[in-house]
Amino acid sequence: MRIAELANIFLLVALASGSEQQAALVQTLNVFDNRKTPDFVQRGEVQLFTDGTAQYHGIGIQQPPQLSLANELAEQNIDPALYTVIVQPQNSNNDSANFVLSIRRCRLNTDAKRLEETFVVHQKDNGDVFHIDYDAGKSENCARKEGKNQQQSNSNPTVLSRVLVSQQKQGPVPRLAAAANIDVSTGKEVQPEPQKSFLAKYWYYLIPIVFLLLLGGEEPQQEGNNRR
Repeated sequence: MRIAELANIFLLVALASGSEQQAALVQTLNVFDNRKTPDFVQRGEVQLFTDGTAQYHGIGIQQPPQLSLANELAEQNIDPALYTVIVQPQNSNNDSANFVLSIRRCRLNTDAKRLEETFVVHQKDNGDVFHIDYDAGKSENCARKEGKNQQQSNSNPTVLSRVLVSQQKQGPVPRLAAAANIDVSTGKEVQPEPQKSFLAKYWYYLIPIVFLLLLGGEEPQQEGNNRR
C-alpha cells in the first residue's frame, strides 16, 4: 500500500510540474473574412504563446461578430474580386493595427473536401507582431473554367488552418571601413597626414620651459659667489 501511495504522489507531482511548464497565452488575433458574406465576419482566432508557438481555433457560432469599420475598409483598401482575410489584435479598436491579407478568390475553387490555409506570423524580439503572411488553396484551381466546372467545385470544404511563427533575428553586422576623404576640386582621395611625434607637435611649448629652467639654475650660483 505504501508503494502504491508513493507512486500516486510522484504521478501527481509529475502532472503538476508538466502543467506549470505549459506555455502561457501571450496574444490573441481575431480572424475575419468575406468568403460567405459580403461583410467581414469572424471565423476564428490565432493564439500566440510564450514558447514561440501558435494555433488556430474556429469560433463555430451561428452568428459570429462582424468587424468594425468593415465598410470603410471595403471601400478603400479591399478588392471584391479577392478573397480577403483581416486579422485584428483582440481588444484593439485601432484600424491601423489590422492586417489585411488577400489572395485570388479562384484559389479556393476545389473539388476536394479539404482546403488548406497557412498563416505566418512575424514577431519582433519583444513579441510584437509586425507582419503576417497568408496563403490558401492552390494556384492550379484558378485554371478552372467558369461555368460547369466551377459549379461542381465544393463550395464548403473543411478548412485546415496552420499557423507558423517567425521570430525576427538580428543579422550580421558588417565591418565598415572609414569613409574616404575626397577632394571636391580634384575628385581624388586625400591621403591622411602622417602622425607627428610629441616633440614635433609641442616643441614651441617646451622651448620656453627649458629656457626658464636654465635661467633659474644659474641664480643660486651667483648668490653664493657674492657671499664668499
